[in-house]
Amino acid sequence: MQRTRRDLLLWAGAAGLSPLVARAAVSELVVVAHPKVAAGFLDELELEAIFTTQRRYWSGSQAIVPFNLPPRGEERILFDRVVLRMDPDEVGRYWLDRRVRGGPPPPRQAPDASTALRLVARLEGAIGYGPVGQTVPDVRVVARIRDGKVIRP
Repeated sequence: MQRTRRDLLLWAGAAGLSPLVARAAVSELVVVAHPKVAAGFLDELELEAIFTTQRRYWSGSQAIVPFNLPPRGEERILFDRVVLRMDPDEVGRYWLDRRVRGGPPPPRQAPDASTALRLVARLEGAIGYGPVGQTVPDVRVVARIRDGKVIRP
């Protein structure tokens, strides 16, 4: 019988191993930007400003097009925890408040990391993230997220 990832996570949770499983699943992310973006390393404050849409332009007039992953996915939870310092419920409340107050919309959402990374490679001004092993050609790595910190690529 083939076990699904969900079955294994449920089994691990029942056995008291869920923190170990969750930590082992996604431990490092890579943040990438379109290669024409004139950006070197982006620290956590710059990434926070971009992914909360407080910063909307690269140097000059090139619009920033951030891509997020689905809200309850492991990569998104890790990214939001490290970069925005928020859990999924706090992020949801943040965007609801921004919508009520007439602020800019949240980043676009890609269905998965590979799609987000391909979009970043094709769309000038784009930035996104995904697991380290899923990088695609034609993107510029601007940061890594490892051990709960944003670090240089």
